Amino acid sequence: MNGITEVMGRLPVLFGKALYLTMLFPLVLLSRLPYSLLLGTVGRCCYFLTYSFARYRYHVVLQNLSRSFPEKPYAEIHALAKDFYRHFSCLVVEMIKSFSISRRELAGRVRIVNADLLEHYQREAKPMVALLGHYGNWESLSILPSKLPFPVNALYKPLSNKSVGRFIMYIRSRFGMQLIPAEKAVRQLMKAKDDASLNLFIADQFPGRNRGLPMELLNQPTALFDGAEKLAKAINAVVFYVELERNEGAGWDVHFSLITDKPTETAKGEITRNFGERLQETIRKEPAYWLWSHRRWK
Repeated sequence: MNGITEVMGRLPVLFGKALYLTMLFPLVLLSRLPYSLLLGTVGRCCYFLTYSFARYRYHVVLQNLSRSFPEKPYAEIHALAKDFYRHFSCLVVEMIKSFSISRRELAGRVRIVNADLLEHYQREAKPMVALLGHYGNWESLSILPSKLPFPVNALYKPLSNKSVGRFIMYIRSRFGMQLIPAEKAVRQLMKAKDDASLNLFIADQFPGRNRGLPMELLNQPTALFDGAEKLAKAINAVVFYVELERNEGAGWDVHFSLITDKPTETAKGEITRNFGERLQETIRKEPAYWLWSHRRWK
């Protein structure tokens, strides 16, 4: 009876893994198509379905854009929304392609503009924390371990949808990225605080009600997740801001800029606020590349 009970208890886990593999196989096959073909077929279908047909979170997108750019007329807000859905469709194609893209091809699409800045602090054996937003194709940064001469980690919050979570973890770890649950980050990184490593943190997510650092972002009262700042101070890490810019090769240029190399000397909230201000500048340059469909303001 104990054996039967144990098997029955494992059935949901086994079913989840089977469902994951069943969905992964066709995605891997689809991803092997040429990028231009995927863009012309899957990309166009995605744009039609999300923008023209289903209007995926259209009211959320319009509301976020209207409140963020109150100075813009409706026609311009509508045009920005269309541009976002075009980018979103390209992002879906790039995500699908991520299931089988070769290390060489992705390395050719993603260029680090100023890797020398990171290598400077590597020579000083300094841990590094890099803050970014849901802007551009943040998943393309999975190639960084192949481009940098030191370990690269990605801190993440486990998703409630475990199947989607498995897909994301597969994409992020294909080229050597180490994935660290956010709640275990301080403990794990404290053990290696004297070793140079780069720790990526997507820091524009909603931190939860009555949590995070309050500030104004894009003309709206916003709470920003401040866990990355606390982590940086705990391990005395150099802190960078990461900006992605679309390049001519249908990929992304990655720019690192220094926020501080003395985090323990900064005032409470200073690092998080600096990140928010830089993210705001990035979004205003090319608004379509931010994830406007996210219910960021609740």
